[in-house]
Amino acid sequence: MVESMARKTKEEAEKTRCQLLDAAEQLFWERGVIRTSLEDIARHAGLTRGALYWHFDNKVDLFNGMCDRAFPPFEHMMAELMNPACTPGLNPAQRLWRHSNGVLRLVMDEPRIARVIGIINLRCEYVGEMEQSHVMDRCWLQEKLGNMRQVLAEADSAGLLRPEVDPVSAAASLHAMIFGLICNWLFNPDVYDLSCCPEKFLTPFFVGLFLQDSWLPPR
Repeated sequence: MVESMARKTKEEAEKTRCQLLDAAEQLFWERGVIRTSLEDIARHAGLTRGALYWHFDNKVDLFNGMCDRAFPPFEHMMAELMNPACTPGLNPAQRLWRHSNGVLRLVMDEPRIARVIGIINLRCEYVGEMEQSHVMDRCWLQEKLGNMRQVLAEADSAGLLRPEVDPVSAAASLHAMIFGLICNWLFNPDVYDLSCCPEKFLTPFFVGLFLQDSWLPPR
């Protein structure tokens, strides 16, 4: 009986937390982070400010919780990129192609993730209290670029990279291209139809990086 009640209480607490995160996502996207108050979020969720403060210390804590909920799929994809055993039969160039397409498709196919990416990059000013957000921790970007450099260096060692291509510069350029494609699409979906066939946006870049068709997945 006690165990059943404890489980129910835990489930209700998690449901309340999700309601608050959902409300924050919607209002942050519609109004921007700075223009949205915690009272706005609690009211939109149909809850009290007391309920909100039970789960989150402040707006930064709530913002970080929103980011933490959206990031795991990206972390899983990065782990797959860095572990060849997860994609047997694929060379480093093919793994990077698979990963890059996966990132674009994830944003296209998951509205929640697209919304959070949009909030992070288009709806938030990282000043004042927001300087304490996870996004301002540059370690994640350095880690991602480091991983991409490593995979490109592996491709270079395998003789897949064009001789004139520098793995360090190529990693920075690929990241910037994917980031730009997503942000431009979120800012104005009418600019181009990224959801239709994201592969065609990546193809010219990969043609310039790798020899022949070494980056294409096996048939």
